[in-house]
Amino acid sequence: MDSHWHPAPRPLAGILAGIWSVHASREATLSARVLPDGTSCVVFQRDGTVLRSFDDAGRPWQATCVSGPRTGPFDFTLGAGGRILIVQLVPEGAMRAIGVPMSSLANRVERLDAVVETPPTPIVDLVQGDVDDRACVRAIEQWIMDCVRTTGTRCDVTDAAVDEVVRRAGCVRVEDLAGHVHLSRRHLGRLMRERIGIAPKLFARITRFQRAVRLGRTSPTVPWARLALDTGYADQAHLAREFGELGGIRPRDLRGDAAATIW
Repeated sequence: MDSHWHPAPRPLAGILAGIWSVHASREATLSARVLPDGTSCVVFQRDGTVLRSFDDAGRPWQATCVSGPRTGPFDFTLGAGGRILIVQLVPEGAMRAIGVPMSSLANRVERLDAVVETPPTPIVDLVQGDVDDRACVRAIEQWIMDCVRTTGTRCDVTDAAVDEVVRRAGCVRVEDLAGHVHLSRRHLGRLMRERIGIAPKLFARITRFQRAVRLGRTSPTVPWARLALDTGYADQAHLAREFGELGGIRPRDLRGDAAATIW
């Protein structure tokens, strides 16, 4: 497998995290489990690649599709020699780029042309042609900028709420988060479900889980019991339960042979 991360250009900060270009080797398929992180993705398959994956309704992915924010893992298999581009939208920016309430896409995968107001037909044609990934990435970035200009304004409240959850690494109570943005708990929940696609408490859990995943990878000598306390869990058993519920994995999977297939 060969993969490359194209970070978002400065004008798309707060909308786009970046774009992954992923190439499976010509000798073998690529299978991976993708962990939830609060982001949404637009997936462009290149060369007519068959991406074998299914959403929560059991439907196969289309050649160009949008995957809303996930609250659990999903598995996919990319055929030998296959190439895909994964456009990763940050939680607070996805609705501005896609133009629909993210609650309608949570844990779902839909054809891109069935969701966005103006399907990016020229980009789909470009992606399925012979140009290199970098040219495709630049075209996709321009398409996102054009979408943001026409799909409405940002929401300062949800931006502030997401920033606070991230700043506190998911270790924040919903009551405190609502107080931080001067809203009732119910009003904040409605706004975050609409614009982020995930309720505040679950978004905080996913954020804390992702921090534990990152530290588990980057600090392989730190015992899990210590890491659990450092990331806001009551104990190692609590951390293990969250890994199972949110990621469908065991903590030790991040430090074993399966680590390379966990994204």
